[in-house]
Amino acid sequence: MTPSDPTRSTALRLGFLGLVPFAGLAVASLAGGDDLRAVANPALLAYGATILSFLGGIHWGLALARPALPAREVALMLAVGVLPQLLGFTALLVPVPLGHALCAGGLALFLVADRAAAKRGLAPAWFMHLRWPLSCAAALAMVVGALTASA
Repeated sequence: MTPSDPTRSTALRLGFLGLVPFAGLAVASLAGGDDLRAVANPALLAYGATILSFLGGIHWGLALARPALPAREVALMLAVGVLPQLLGFTALLVPVPLGHALCAGGLALFLVADRAAAKRGLAPAWFMHLRWPLSCAAALAMVVGALTASA
């Protein structure tokens, strides 16, 4: 990272700050008693669903920032950008362990769409260096939530 890249450094700081609720709620669901787990697991699920929505919005931003792209490619990016919101919403409607698993899977699977966008040059070169650790850590927290919710 170069000092002249404020977008990257800000995204890095804020991205890792966004892991704090994932980590805190996962630890609370693991180490806390039944009362704490009863609060932490649904909160973790809600946070995971909102982050999925955020990730979908990234693809809308990438598509809208490039009006010169072919209409078909823009339409595909916009459609792909809606999928995480739908998955997150569905995760909120199903039983808690399954909802956590859907969010974990969505976080992991959406890396494929992000990687495809980055490979096509639609995202900055550093984007995937940020996305991999954030998505892996968030997905791991969701797996912990799924395991402790079903315990």
